[in-house]
Amino acid sequence: MLSGTSTAEQVSELKTQGVLEAARDPHSSVTSTQAQETLLAQSKASGAAAFSFDPNASSEEKAAVVKERAEEIGRPHRKHANAALVSDVDDGVTAGYDLPEASSGKAGALAVGEEGQHTAKKEEYERVGWAPRFGNPADKDEGGTMLDHETFLEGKLEDKFFGDWYHNTGVIIFACLASWTVAVLGGGLAWVFIVMAICGTYYRTSIRRVRRNFRDDITRELAKSRLETDTESLEWMNSFLTKFWPIYAPVLCKSIVQSVDQVLSTSTPPFLESLKLTFFTLGTKPPRMEHVKTYPREEDDIVMMDWRFSFNPNDVADLTQAQIAKKVNPKIVLEVRIGKAMISKGLDIIVEDMACSGIMRVKMKLQLEFPHINRVEICFLERPTFDYVCKPLGGETFGFDINFMPGLEGFIQEQIHANLAPMLYAPNVFPIEVAKMLSGSAVDQAIGVLQVTFHGAQGLKNNDKFSGTPDPYAVVSIAGRQALGKTKTVEQNANPRWNETVNVVLTSLREPLTIAVYDYNEYRKDKELGVCTFNLEQLETDQEHENQHLEVMAAGRPRGVVQCDIRFFPVLEGQKLQDGTIEPPPESMTGIAKFTIEQAKDLDGTKSLVGQLSPYAVLLLNGKEIQISQKMKKTNNPIWPDATKELLITDRKKAKLGLVIKDDRDLAADPIIGNYQIKLDDMLELMSKGQEWYSLAGAKTGRAKMMLQWKPVALKGALGGSGGYVTPIGVMRFHFKSGKDLKNLDTVGKSDPYGRVSLSGIQKGRTVTFKNNLNPEWDEIFYVPVHTTREKLVVEVMDEENVGKDRTMGQIEIATSDYVEQGEDGEYLIHDSKDKLITRQLRIGTGTPKGTLNFTVAFYPTIPTVDPEDEDEEPKKSSLDVPRETTEVNGVAGRGRSDTTTSVKTASSANGEKALQKVLAAGEKEQTETDDVQAPVTPKLKIAVDDLTKYESGLVIFKIIDGEFAHTGCHLEVLMDDMLFPSFTSAKAKSRQHTFNETGDAVVRELDLSRITLRLVSEIDKQGDNNDEHVQAKLAGPVIDTLRRGLYTPTQLSLRGKDGRESKVTVSLRFLPLRMSLDPSESFNNSGLLRVEVLDAADLPAADRNGFSDPYCKFRLNDKEVYKTKTQKKTLHPAWNEFFEVPVRSRTGAKFGVDVYDWDFGDKADHLGSAPIDLTLLEPFQAREVTIGLDGKSGAVRLKLLFRAEYVVRSRQGSSTFSGTFSQPGKVIGAPVKGVGKGAVVVGGGVAKTAGFLGRGFKRRTASHTENSPIQENGTGEPRTAGIVDMRETSMDAGGNGPPQTPNGHVPTVSVDGAAASLGSSGKELPATPSPMHNRQRSFGAMSQQSPAPGGAEPGTASISVLSAKGFGDDTKVEVHVGHDSSKGPTQVLKTKAAKPSKTGEVVFGEGEDTKRVPCFASDAFRVSVKEHKTFGSGDDLGEATFYVSDTGASGPKEITVGKGIVVLRSSFQPAEAGSMMDSPKGQKSLGRFMSRRERSVTPGAQG
Repeated sequence: MLSGTSTAEQVSELKTQGVLEAARDPHSSVTSTQAQETLLAQSKASGAAAFSFDPNASSEEKAAVVKERAEEIGRPHRKHANAALVSDVDDGVTAGYDLPEASSGKAGALAVGEEGQHTAKKEEYERVGWAPRFGNPADKDEGGTMLDHETFLEGKLEDKFFGDWYHNTGVIIFACLASWTVAVLGGGLAWVFIVMAICGTYYRTSIRRVRRNFRDDITRELAKSRLETDTESLEWMNSFLTKFWPIYAPVLCKSIVQSVDQVLSTSTPPFLESLKLTFFTLGTKPPRMEHVKTYPREEDDIVMMDWRFSFNPNDVADLTQAQIAKKVNPKIVLEVRIGKAMISKGLDIIVEDMACSGIMRVKMKLQLEFPHINRVEICFLERPTFDYVCKPLGGETFGFDINFMPGLEGFIQEQIHANLAPMLYAPNVFPIEVAKMLSGSAVDQAIGVLQVTFHGAQGLKNNDKFSGTPDPYAVVSIAGRQALGKTKTVEQNANPRWNETVNVVLTSLREPLTIAVYDYNEYRKDKELGVCTFNLEQLETDQEHENQHLEVMAAGRPRGVVQCDIRFFPVLEGQKLQDGTIEPPPESMTGIAKFTIEQAKDLDGTKSLVGQLSPYAVLLLNGKEIQISQKMKKTNNPIWPDATKELLITDRKKAKLGLVIKDDRDLAADPIIGNYQIKLDDMLELMSKGQEWYSLAGAKTGRAKMMLQWKPVALKGALGGSGGYVTPIGVMRFHFKSGKDLKNLDTVGKSDPYGRVSLSGIQKGRTVTFKNNLNPEWDEIFYVPVHTTREKLVVEVMDEENVGKDRTMGQIEIATSDYVEQGEDGEYLIHDSKDKLITRQLRIGTGTPKGTLNFTVAFYPTIPTVDPEDEDEEPKKSSLDVPRETTEVNGVAGRGRSDTTTSVKTASSANGEKALQKVLAAGEKEQTETDDVQAPVTPKLKIAVDDLTKYESGLVIFKIIDGEFAHTGCHLEVLMDDMLFPSFTSAKAKSRQHTFNETGDAVVRELDLSRITLRLVSEIDKQGDNNDEHVQAKLAGPVIDTLRRGLYTPTQLSLRGKDGRESKVTVSLRFLPLRMSLDPSESFNNSGLLRVEVLDAADLPAADRNGFSDPYCKFRLNDKEVYKTKTQKKTLHPAWNEFFEVPVRSRTGAKFGVDVYDWDFGDKADHLGSAPIDLTLLEPFQAREVTIGLDGKSGAVRLKLLFRAEYVVRSRQGSSTFSGTFSQPGKVIGAPVKGVGKGAVVVGGGVAKTAGFLGRGFKRRTASHTENSPIQENGTGEPRTAGIVDMRETSMDAGGNGPPQTPNGHVPTVSVDGAAASLGSSGKELPATPSPMHNRQRSFGAMSQQSPAPGGAEPGTASISVLSAKGFGDDTKVEVHVGHDSSKGPTQVLKTKAAKPSKTGEVVFGEGEDTKRVPCFASDAFRVSVKEHKTFGSGDDLGEATFYVSDTGASGPKEITVGKGIVVLRSSFQPAEAGSMMDSPKGQKSLGRFMSRRERSVTPGAQG
C-alpha cells in the first residue's frame, strides 16, 4: 500500500517537473500561465494549501485571499443525507454529445453471470469464519439434554462402564501395554521412563484444560447473574469525560447557540424587537455517569442498558482550591429587546447553576448492514430532577431568583415534566435513527422531495451602510449545513426577481429549512445579508405553502423579505398488510432516481500512447451533463467513488440516461473512450432482472457497471409532467355480491360494513355502507385500472366509523398476474371470469378467519392507442447545432461568477469536435448485442373524434391542467354515471388560480349514453352521505360530447355555482377503448324509475263472515315495503286507481312483488294472496297493462307499469326503513272503476309459454322469478301459479311530482345532449365495439308520450342580454324584441327600452337591466327583431333574425345580422341540475327524451 502511494506521488512530481521544463523551453507551446495553472491544480489535488495571487496586488489583498482560502480548507464538512436534485425538465440545452439512440438501449446489457460479479454472500465471508449474524449459536440453549450430544459408543455402553474412571483406566492400560511391549522388544529402563513421561504429561494437560474450562464457564455464568442484579461502576468513563469535556463542550455550546438563534429569530413576538441568546455555556465540570445496568438475556439483536447520570456542576467536594477558582458554572443569558428601532432597550434573562440527574434507559436495535446499529431508543425510567437559578430581571447583580416565590418553583417543574413526558418518559421513547443519519445515500432513506420556488425578495438591506446596493442570491440548506441549491445573482437590486426552483431530497421533517441571502462580491468573500427559516414540520399537515413571506434576519434585526412557494411531494410507499408483508409501491411516472456508475473494466488502452488511461465518467440526463467523477490515474479498470447523482424525474418514459468515459490528457483535449445511452424505463427493467454490466459503444473493448435506484414520488401542481400517471393496460372488474357472518367489531350493535379495493394502500373503488348488518347484500360492480402484472390488489371489508379511522374486518389479496396474461403478439388477453363466483374467508393479519366474502373478478385489456404527446415530441437536435455547455457538477446551480470553472476540459477546435461526434455516431450501431430483450412492439390505434362512435366501452383519461375558481379551498371531483363516489379527486386548490397538472381516469360503460359530472366541493364526502351542502359548483354532460370537445386538446369548461358565480377548469381528454362485452345488468336501460298504477282487482277470496273482504295491497321491492294502497271496504272486486313511483337500480336483479291483505279491525290482517312481478318483461318507455294472478284461492290484480331508464345513484343502506312511498302517490283520473272480471285469471300452459318466451336469455335472472315463485293449490286441488298472466301495450300519463328521494337511492334525471349528432341522417344505430356484443334495438313503446323537444334536447335555463345595436340609422330611435319559439307557440321574452344611437352610430343598452332568464330546451330557437319606436302610432319593422343560445356556460358577445344592421347579444345556457328534471319546464312530460339516442334494452324479447 505504501509503495503504491509513493509511486503515485513520484508520478505526480515527475509530471509537474515535466510541465515546468516545457514552460522553460522556448520552442514549446506550453506557456508559463498554463504551467502555473497545472502546478496549482496538482497542489490542490494533493491536499496542499496552494494559493494564486495577482502579482500587482497589495499585501493586504494577498492576505485576504490566504485567509479566505484557509477558511475553506480548515472548515469541516459533514455529509448529510439531504441532497440537491437535478431535474429532467427540458431547457433546450444539451452537453453536445452525440450519444447512441436510446431505442436500442437494452442492447449491450450483459447477462448476470457474464462478469461473475454476483458472488454468494457465503463466499464473501468464507475466509473469516462466518457471515454476519445475530448471536453465537454455541451459546444458545436449544432446550435439549446431554443425551442429544452422545456418541455412538456412549449410547451403546451402560452407565457402569462409563465415568471418570474410564479415562483413567485407559491411561493405565496404555502404560502397562507400552511397558510390556518395551520389555518384549528388549528395551531398557529408559524406555519405561519415556512411557511414564508421556502418560504423566497427558494426565496433567487434560486436568489443566478441564480446570481452565470449568473456571471460565463458572466465571461467565456468575458475570451474567451479576449483570442482571448488580450495577457496574463507570469511573473509567468519568475519567475520560474529565479530559474530553474541555475539548467538546465549546463545540457543543456553539452548535446549540446557532440552532437556537435561528428558532428565536422566527418566533419573536410582535411586541418585542428581538430575542437573542447572548451567552451559553455548560460549565467546566462534565456530567458524571454513576453506574450502568445491562440486560444480557434480551434478543440477539437488542442491547438494553440503564444508565444513571448526574450533572451537578456546583458540587465542589472533589475539587481543589485552584480548580474551584478556575471553575466556570453553567450559564445562559437571553437578551430580550423591548421597543422598536432606535427606541429599544435590551433586558437580560439569566439562567445559571443548572443541575439534573436521573435514570435513562438506552435500547439499541442492531442490524447486519453497516453501520450495524439500526436505531437507538432512549427514555427516562422515572421523572428526573432539575434545579436552576432564574433571574428574569435585575441582571447579575440585582437579579432575584424566581424560585423563591411560593408555589412558582413547583409550577415550573410540572410544566417541564408535562412537556417532556410525551417524548422521553417511559413508556414513551425518543428514537434516534442511526442508520438513516449515517446512510450515505439520500435516496435510500428519502421521504420525499422539497420544492422551493423563489419568486423574489423585497427590501434587502446590507449590514454595512457603505456597501451600496446588494447583488443578492439565495442559498438553500437544511439547518444551515451544506448548500443544496442556489439561485442566480441579480446585480444592483434590493428587490430581486429570481423566478427559480430548487428541488431537494428530504429524509426528515424534523429540521428547519434555511434560506441564506448573500451579497455577491467578485473579488472578496460574499457577504451574508441574513437568514430566514421555515419549519418543515408544517408540511406534515399541509404539503403546500404558497406565497410565503419569510423575514430575513441578521443579528436579531429584519433585513428584508423572501417571497417563495414551498411544496412537499412525499414518496409513495407500499401498504403494510395485516400479516406484516409490504406491498410494492404504486406505479408512477414521476419520482427520484439515483444513477450510479460504479466501475468500468477492460477499457480500450489502445487510445493511449502508453496503454494506460486516466479515465473519468461523465453522467448525462437527456443529453445534459449532471455529474463528473473523479479522475483515476493510470488504470484501465477504474472504480469511481463519486460517480453518482440523484435525479428528479417528471416523466419516466421520456427520460434517458447517458454515460461518457473520457481520458484525462491535462493540457490536450480529452478523448472519449466509450459511451452508452439507455432509457430509464429499460434500465429499471434490466435492474429487476439483475443485469448491471453494459458494453460500451465506440470502443473495441470495455464495459461499465451501471446501477439505478428508483422511488416513486407523487408530483403535482406547478412542477409539470404527467403527475406520475401511468397508462393502464386494462381494468379489473370487481362484482361485490355479498358478505356472510362478518366479524363484529362494535361493542354495542353491529358493524357497518362496506367493501373496497385498494392498490398500494390507495382506495380505487368501494361499495356503499350497510348500517348495522353483518350479512350485507351489496350487489355492486366497479372497475379498477391496472398498470402491470406486478401489482397486487387488496380486497377488503371495512367497518365504517363516525369518529376515527375505519377499521378492517378482513382482507384478501388478489395478484393481477393471476388474471393478466400477455399473448405472443404482445397484446394482453381477456380473462372473462365474471360469472365465476369466488368465496373467500376474511382474515385480519394472522388471526383466525371470520366471515366470508362472495365476489367475482375479471380482466379486460385496453386497446393500445397512440398518445399524441409521444407523437408530438420534437426530433432531437443534431449535436452539431447545439452549443456545448457543462452544467453544475455538485448539484448547486451556478451564479455566473468569474471564478467558476469547469472541471472537464473540452475540445477547443470546432473541427476536433465534429470529428469526435462522427466517432460517437458510428458507435450507435454497436449496441445490438441483446436486442432480444426488447419486448414485442404492439401496433397502436390512432383514435380521432370521428372514431369515438365505433366503441362502446373504454377508459376516459382526463388531465386537469389548471383552473380559475370563484371559491378557494375546493377539490375538483369527477363522477361517472350512477356512481356515488368520485372516480377522481384532485388536490385542494388553495388559490383562485391554481395549477393542477393531475391526471386521472374513469371507466365508461356505454359511451353514447354515459354522463360525466365535474363538481367543486369544499369537503370530500368519504362516507357517501351525498350531501350537496359542500358542492360549490357543478357541470354535467354527456361523455361523448365532452370527448368530442376536448379530445387531445386543452379545453376550458365552465362550472356555475349555486350563487351564480362561475369557475373555469382547463382539461384535456384521451380515450382508451376496452375489449369488453358489457353485461346487460350494467346497461343504462337496466336502472331507472318504475311507475306503477294500481287499477283494480277481481275475484278476490272472501275473508269476512259477510262474504266480502276489505282488501288493500302492499308492494315490496327487494324485501322492503315501498307502497301501500288504501283499503276498499266490503268488496271482492276493489278499484284503487292509485299510482306511485319507485327507483329500481337493477331490473334484472330486482325482486318486485305485490301482497293483497284483508283489513281487520283490532286483529292481524289476513293474507289473500301474493304474486311476483317480473320487471325484465318491460320495455323502457313503453307502458304495459298487466294482469297478475295471485297465489291464493283466487283473484287477480290489474296494474299499469311504465319503466323509464335513468341512472339511479345508490346510497347507504340500513339508516332508515323503506316504508312509505318514494314519491307523492296520486289518484288515477278517469280510470275505469273495474277492469278485471271474474274468470280473468288464466293459468296453465299458455301462461308458462308466454313467460318462457318473454324471459329467455337473461344472464342474471334471480331465482325468485322462476323456481321460487309461490305455488299453491286452489280448492279443486289444481296448482295455481302466481305471476303475470296477461300483458298488453297501453298509454300512460307520465304524471309525477318530482324525482323520488329514497333510502334506496335517488334518481338523477339524465338528459343526453346533442342527440341528433349521434345518429346519422337515416337514424341507423352507430357501429359498436368490434367485439361480440349483445344486440339491442330501439324501443318504440313511448311514441304515445309527449316528447319535450325535437331531438330530445336537454332542458335548462337560457340567459339572454341585449348589449347594443348599430346600422339602423343615425336618427332612428330603435327598440329590440327577443321572442321564444316554444312548443306552446311564440312568446315574447325581452323588450329593450327605446334609445337613439350615439355619435358613433351605436345604441348601447344596459346589460344588467335587459337580461332575462328563460326556461327552455337547448335546441329551442329564439327570434330577435328590431323596430322603430314612435311616440304616436306603431313604428316600422327594421328586420328580424333567428338565433340559438350558446352552449353550456357563459359566452362572449355575439353579433347577429338583423335587416341592414347588427344586434350584439350575450347568451348562455345552464342545464338543469341533476335530479331536478321534474321541476324543470315540461319536465314532467320528459319520458321520451332518449328516443333519439341509440337505446339499450336488457329485455331479451327485444333482441333481434
